[in-house]
Amino acid sequence: MTTPQDWPAEDLESVPNCPICGGRERTLLYTDLTDRVFVVAPGKWALYRCGECQSAWLDPRPNQSSIGRAYESYYTHVAEDDVAAQPKSVLVRQLHALQNDYKNMRYGLARHPATIGGRWLVRLLPSLRAKADAQCRHLPRPPADGGRLLDIGFGNGGFLKIASEMGWNAEGIDFDAKAVEVARARGLNVSRASAAELSSRNEPYDVITLSHVIEHVYDPISLLRDLYRLLKPGGCLWLDTPNLGSYGAQRFGPDWQALDPPRHLALFNPASLRMSLTKAGFKQIEQHWHGMVLFSIYAESAAIARGQCAQDAVGQVVPSLAAIVDELREMLQPSQREFLTLIARK
Repeated sequence: MTTPQDWPAEDLESVPNCPICGGRERTLLYTDLTDRVFVVAPGKWALYRCGECQSAWLDPRPNQSSIGRAYESYYTHVAEDDVAAQPKSVLVRQLHALQNDYKNMRYGLARHPATIGGRWLVRLLPSLRAKADAQCRHLPRPPADGGRLLDIGFGNGGFLKIASEMGWNAEGIDFDAKAVEVARARGLNVSRASAAELSSRNEPYDVITLSHVIEHVYDPISLLRDLYRLLKPGGCLWLDTPNLGSYGAQRFGPDWQALDPPRHLALFNPASLRMSLTKAGFKQIEQHWHGMVLFSIYAESAAIARGQCAQDAVGQVVPSLAAIVDELREMLQPSQREFLTLIARK
């Protein structure tokens, strides 16, 4: 695996202060990081840890006019239906069928295939239930008028389909023109826009979801403030992002898949994410568990540690012993879960 050595200097910007808390004190966490996930972005990158909030960020980083080249080959450019059509093991197919029965009962969906009894069995398996609930983003049933839901950075549109099936008036925005094109071809209500552009329209939403987006954002606090303005009083923000304080981050260090430079510009820990939400005005912050995610993260991180590309481990079925052990530990240690999955209310 090879990576080009340089990101053009004229396309870089310096970030001397923490983009999350503004702190000036910092230590070098990792250096010479490269794109070992999609292997499309040139450059070697330095990641610094804030001495105040303990978050981490890239310095220098690609400027906003050049960052698009880091997304030339990205999952948002493939429709979920195409991804789902790839072969899966018998075990994986059966787990999906069990989850579908649970989702159909819990969230009012009509997913197929669905194994009868999954609605009860999944309740008895904490990791499986946590994964199913996170995939549906812990959504309540919509109000009588359908309710308005906005998904920021909608990926390949898979969640927008789920929300629409539940009865939500769901729409999505993304900066990626190709992702918008793919989602529109699937009949989804999406547009190429930013949260700042929407906030100026003063269009209130009941729910806003943000799945693995905030770590890609140049000014996370400004984004959260824009989302706060977009929510109705009592509305909620659902947010998911990698946890810099996780077992995986500790175990794999510079080979941790979720570092993902230069796409991930800043990484949070539990305290810094709660601080950011509070600073933006949010209250009643609750943490949830996104179960079973570290099985794939650990497999991809192990591939990176072997000098391979993370994509070489995609589809690996049998989890490592380390992943199984840490999955059990996550149930008891919310602060060290692989993902920070929070719901905050206005």
